[in-house]
Amino acid sequence: MIRWVGWYSLWTSFLLMLVFSRYAVYMDFPSSILGWSYLTTTWIGHGFFLTLLFFPLLLLIALLIPKKPFILTIGVLLSSLSIALVILDTLVFDQYRFHINGFVISLLINDTDGQIFDFSITSQLMALAGVGAIVGIQFLVAKVLFDRLPSHPRLRYVMPSMFMMILASHGIHAYADALYKFDVTKQARFFPVHFPTTAQKQFAKWGVSDPEAAEKARLLKVGSGLLDYPKKPLQCVGSKTKKNILLIAVDSWRYDTANDLTSPNVARFADRYGTRFVNHYSGGNGTRTGVFSLFYGIPGTYWDAMKSSATPPVLIQELQKQDYDLGIFANARLTSPAFDKTVFSSVPGLRTETDAPSSPLRDIKLTDEWLEWLDNQQHGEQPFFGFLFYDAPHSYSAPEGYPEIFTPAWKEVNYLKLNNDFDPKPYLNRYKNAVHFTDSQIGRVLDDLESRGLLENTLVVITADHGQEFNDLKKNYWGHGGNFSDAQVKVPMIVAGEGFPKGGSVDKTTSHFDLVPTMLQGPLGCENSPRDFSSGHHLLEHEGRNWVIAGSVTNYGVIQKDKITVTYHSGQYEVVTPKYDPLGSDELDIKVMSEVMKEIGRFYK
Repeated sequence: MIRWVGWYSLWTSFLLMLVFSRYAVYMDFPSSILGWSYLTTTWIGHGFFLTLLFFPLLLLIALLIPKKPFILTIGVLLSSLSIALVILDTLVFDQYRFHINGFVISLLINDTDGQIFDFSITSQLMALAGVGAIVGIQFLVAKVLFDRLPSHPRLRYVMPSMFMMILASHGIHAYADALYKFDVTKQARFFPVHFPTTAQKQFAKWGVSDPEAAEKARLLKVGSGLLDYPKKPLQCVGSKTKKNILLIAVDSWRYDTANDLTSPNVARFADRYGTRFVNHYSGGNGTRTGVFSLFYGIPGTYWDAMKSSATPPVLIQELQKQDYDLGIFANARLTSPAFDKTVFSSVPGLRTETDAPSSPLRDIKLTDEWLEWLDNQQHGEQPFFGFLFYDAPHSYSAPEGYPEIFTPAWKEVNYLKLNNDFDPKPYLNRYKNAVHFTDSQIGRVLDDLESRGLLENTLVVITADHGQEFNDLKKNYWGHGGNFSDAQVKVPMIVAGEGFPKGGSVDKTTSHFDLVPTMLQGPLGCENSPRDFSSGHHLLEHEGRNWVIAGSVTNYGVIQKDKITVTYHSGQYEVVTPKYDPLGSDELDIKVMSEVMKEIGRFYK
């Protein structure tokens, strides 16, 4: 039975190596012997390593309960689970370019009503069928191996060889990491649950180092430490006539859909009252960093520090200090991501969710509740700050009976069908119909403001947390969170209020970082330099940017006109064109990256 456990583990390792081929699609293959050596040893060794996660348990069970049916059943279930998890990881990686992590698992567990992950019945049935097929194959192979085990115990040679592969993989990576040979180290992120060995200090003691390469990598490491936020206390006098502020954000709203056809109410409002910022970037390619940058005005790399200390943004603190009524109405829960512990951590009685059975119905309900809240609020004398966070485009859905403006439209979203050859038009049309629906709800809000005569005394901001891609790059990227291209981080930004030209258009590069200085220096009358509390500038008072930083859950990107530098916490990086074609490492802009690193460490002590 012990010998069967060994051979069965090797078979499972082989299957995992085959699954790894799905990651190969996104790899730039090595250009050196050392790089190929690492790829080979890791491909084989890591497949075996993943089986070691359940091998000791199976071996122990075989020793304690040596019953063939029981051992086969446990072995098949454990191995099938590990294979299914790696396949699931390839699907996550295919969409977002990062592996399953605690954040994703937390979302999957807590997303009981499909607010974040909305899988169709077809997708779920196909997934169940796939798991069933894996279990069936594993049962068949397990029985055949048990009945026809090789007569010679060759495991005494095979097992040590597999362990040597693991050791060689980690040894090569440690050496390459010490010399900053990215041809090797850039491969590590493609393997799930892979934590390669590093030993820079030890290699330096042995005289193995590359100071010039080390300086380049040093510029890409994220700082840490105690918060120094804000740099100076705010000095705010407020305006003589208290200005209201209304911030409307739409989840997953593409920059090129804020037009007359897709968003007619927003477009009409912008033409009559607002200024369009047509080259505006979110601070992230996902909700967490997008909303974070909108309220804090600093990079999403500070998320963990703010969350662990429950530090609210100075914007919210100042609004509370000036006795603003806060009306926070969001479609998706404000507990995942943990905006209740960051952005709104100081807001008492926070309304954390909207109670309705679907995303479009929640958009309708939050609009109803906002209008009711505002009606009650207008009986007092205090100014208001409103935050309306819509979600229907994120779920690609409109309520039943809502007209299909864009056709043909995909009837059911099935993520398993998405690939590089898939025609995105019906999928994009479904998304546009959802945007058109949400625009109708925003129209209700804007019409109500106008009918109440509040527009002249209210700063209105309409934007998005991030964009949404439909394979725009022809590299099989869908949705958001996968890259830092325009499709995923460039968003609409319309601002109406005192000082903003009606029907105006600004084409300089702006960022979500610029909104907090705009609100604090405008309606709230703060005299501080934006550098005291933000990475941005007033939207109307700077000349634009030559780079923009956008964060993700696991990394961040620096966007320039002709390139994007994608960095990783390990110190690895890649430089790509705006269309995500690879550039050489010599394209790294050291001057810009030095500025970036200062900014992502500036609010630490």
